[in-house]
Amino acid sequence: MDLPRTASAVVIGGGVVGCSIAYHLARRGLADVVVVERETVGSGTTSKAAGGIRVQFPTETEIRFSLEAIRVFERFQDEFGVDPGYKKIGYLFLVSDAKQLRGFEKRIALQRTLGADVRVITPDDARKLVPALRVDDLVAAVWGPGDGLAGPAEVTAGFARRARELGVKIAEGVRVSSLERTQGRVSGVMTSAGAIASPLVINAAGPAAARVARLAGVELPVHPRRRHIFFTEPFPAIPGPVPLTTDVTSGFYFRKEMEQVLLSPGDVEDIGEDFDVPMDWGKVEEAVQKAIQRLPIIGDARIAGGWAGLRPLTPDDHAIIGWAPGVEGFFLAVGFGGHGFQHSPATGRYVAEWLLDGKSSLDLSLFDPSRFDRPRAAHEASADAG
Repeated sequence: MDLPRTASAVVIGGGVVGCSIAYHLARRGLADVVVVERETVGSGTTSKAAGGIRVQFPTETEIRFSLEAIRVFERFQDEFGVDPGYKKIGYLFLVSDAKQLRGFEKRIALQRTLGADVRVITPDDARKLVPALRVDDLVAAVWGPGDGLAGPAEVTAGFARRARELGVKIAEGVRVSSLERTQGRVSGVMTSAGAIASPLVINAAGPAAARVARLAGVELPVHPRRRHIFFTEPFPAIPGPVPLTTDVTSGFYFRKEMEQVLLSPGDVEDIGEDFDVPMDWGKVEEAVQKAIQRLPIIGDARIAGGWAGLRPLTPDDHAIIGWAPGVEGFFLAVGFGGHGFQHSPATGRYVAEWLLDGKSSLDLSLFDPSRFDRPRAAHEASADAG
């Protein structure tokens, strides 16, 4: 594809967030949008996502993002012509101390106020949902039956397909080498396939967000962290479907995927700026040990394979959405910490509103990019899993 020389907006990053933003902009009439993706659409962090969708978040804004996303996923096939494999298998958090439970209860009160079905259940009730669970050390579990999962690749493909139909150009295998600026504002991008002049550049580059921001002289506290997911050979001893189940204390989580069990040790490792994330087979032992503690029967399963993905994390575990400080025309939608997929429908809509109407219909101040510059900025990580 010949790269257009001008565009109303350039989106850097063809993952699920970038494709959603491009689609929503085009749907609102901004047709000459260009998405620049260094590999192929959805091939980066999106392709490594576990696909979970939950309302169990600690803030009103994120809960509203989730509720909106669920409505979109429920009708996704009708609207986008792609079956995302959306299933409400539920999310189950296993809680082993009273302090953890108090933290959850505060969040649950907010979630229920906003219309989400989330409840505290007994350890025995948790074992009814997943009969193989060991529950003797639990004080409670938190159950969200309306939570579920969908296929990140299918959702990204749906956004990309509709965006193209609406006139968006998606350039794959193209790298951005510099951001052009004129008198303090963005004037375009230089890529490996040539220059594109544009008054608006949107950073949706996932784990590469900080690197892209530096091209405009902006320092972003988005740190890619590696996390592993392994899968077993077919294992009928744990019959499906199984909720996405997280042991809050150890970080271990699992779910059934077809005949196999997916499990993760919940590891979060700093890998610096190297975005080639090979899988560390040494992590299998950690995953299996945590798994056997919670799911003893899994000791009979064989690990068949796995992968490593990146979670672009910020100091307070909330995304960064808004205008980049000090550079006009440079917009940020980054740092989703593994939640970019499930929040992509709402992110796309609210970012498009902000860019085209001058403001978003939902208060997005939680994601303010300049919050880390303020004295005593909130650097308290939320107790969040998956």
